[in-house]
Amino acid sequence: MSLFRSLFRKYSKLPEEKIREIYANKDDEGNAISTGTQKKSSSAEEFLDFWIQKAVEMEASDVHFERFRAYVKIRYRIDGKLQTIKKLPINLHSGIVARVKILAKLKIDEKRVPQDGRFSLVNNDRKFDVRVSILPGYLGECIVLRLLRSDGENFSLQKLGARDKDVEKLTHLVSIQNGIIVVAGPTGSGKSTTLYSIIKQVSSSERKVITVEDPVEYQLSGINQVSVNETIGMTFARALRSMLRQAPNIILVGEIRDKETAEIAIRAALTGHLVFSTVHAKDTINAITRLLDLGVPAYLVAATLRGVLSQRLVRKLCSKCSKEGVFMPEFLKEIAPEFPIPEEAKIREPTGCMHCLNTGYKGRQAVMEILPISDTLQKLIDRKADEDEIRQQAKEEGLETLREIALQHYVSGEIGQEALLALLAEMY
Repeated sequence: MSLFRSLFRKYSKLPEEKIREIYANKDDEGNAISTGTQKKSSSAEEFLDFWIQKAVEMEASDVHFERFRAYVKIRYRIDGKLQTIKKLPINLHSGIVARVKILAKLKIDEKRVPQDGRFSLVNNDRKFDVRVSILPGYLGECIVLRLLRSDGENFSLQKLGARDKDVEKLTHLVSIQNGIIVVAGPTGSGKSTTLYSIIKQVSSSERKVITVEDPVEYQLSGINQVSVNETIGMTFARALRSMLRQAPNIILVGEIRDKETAEIAIRAALTGHLVFSTVHAKDTINAITRLLDLGVPAYLVAATLRGVLSQRLVRKLCSKCSKEGVFMPEFLKEIAPEFPIPEEAKIREPTGCMHCLNTGYKGRQAVMEILPISDTLQKLIDRKADEDEIRQQAKEEGLETLREIALQHYVSGEIGQEALLALLAEMY
């Protein structure tokens, strides 16, 4: 009997005969066996509720229901990786789609265009917002459910998983009273989580905080949050202009995408506001170039930019089953000849256990490259120096790159060889 069939029997509130009925059309691996009929359509709704609850318990960030010709595949995204959980009979597909649409208050009879919505659920006194995306596919509608904690408990600089000295650097950086701080990185690198953690740290009853996001992912108490809706003309730039009339102390702009948004955000920083935002860039130096490439005058960037943070999320080795590995200096020499090989390296390797679903990894941590903008760097930005010159000056001032920090995490046994190589491949 498979693991998930055992879990289903243990946690489901369905009677035993209904459980047997659900599994009657699948083999032990969850492969659908066509029978042509389905006795109880109501089981689809109960089945959906069960697997959403299991996703919460397994700390998945997304639940995917994907329609194929012979089955419906359930996949969870855990620690950034999609894992196939089950294959359901196609008979359940229409019931699952209808159930999701009812919960998210979407049009049940609309199957031609994408639909987005959200609903809430509670699991062990923890409240979650579930963001729904339904996409019409060739064989049927595909569903993605994004599970978001709505209480904001996890937003803390100390819980980001970065090194203590990086948290100290970031805490010092965000203690400034005005200017703009930019978080850089690709999609899925944890930029939003870091920004929410920063906002939670700097907000207080004496300071008014307004955010403009696309969309609002987490609802934070005591924070004024605005959602972008470009279909009705509510863009980042338009929302930001209106926000300035609300006399905020701190502004969070979900993403700087164009010159207009960038200029408004930077001018807000110039007039005494503390502004946080994100850009899609490879690292801290590239983020500066990105702002200039958008067309923002160099003197404005130099005058307002207080710091840049670039980050990635890497999977951590499972604390329950990881084992000590054999350190191979030739491996480091090959991938990072410039990195000083430590005398004692605590290399660890994944094994796999029930705690980590036999993957060898459990949880993720942030790898952060933090660049405070000094007077010397301001002058280089003002005269539009190239990236190499800015990077050289930043290194002279003590900048530790993402590459160097990831290598330090590796030789200290915090991340494995696979996670290290994945990070280096993504950056270069």
